[in-house]
Amino acid sequence: MTSAHPPAGAASGAASPSTPARASGTPRRSRSRAGWIVAVVFAFLYALDAFQGLSNLIGLGDSFRAVDVAMPGNAVATLIGLIAAPLIVYGLVLWGTRRRGAGAAMLVFLVGFAVVAVVTLDLQSLYRSIVPFIIPV
Repeated sequence: MTSAHPPAGAASGAASPSTPARASGTPRRSRSRAGWIVAVVFAFLYALDAFQGLSNLIGLGDSFRAVDVAMPGNAVATLIGLIAAPLIVYGLVLWGTRRRGAGAAMLVFLVGFAVVAVVTLDLQSLYRSIVPFIIPV
């Protein structure tokens, strides 16, 4: 049997506390226009960091080839991590902020960018410990 009474909160049009609501009272399903602007601006910042990792991979690979020395496999993996880290963190942040407002999303993107900076520095120091010498070009 079904009850004739609506669930609690349904009569007043209020959304549940776990789902953010718009002014009309319906739950928000996707990011707002301002949220997309924040996501696109931070996409450029995260892409800049990924591009720096890609340029490191290409440049250091060329340097090793110039002196006919094979780059160690774990050094290549570290350089690939420099490319992958910003892309993975951006994807996680983009997914995690899909139902948040623009201000909250901007804070989460900033925290994610700080995490990428820490991971990038850690991977660069790991690379430096793997390949401790400087190749003259």
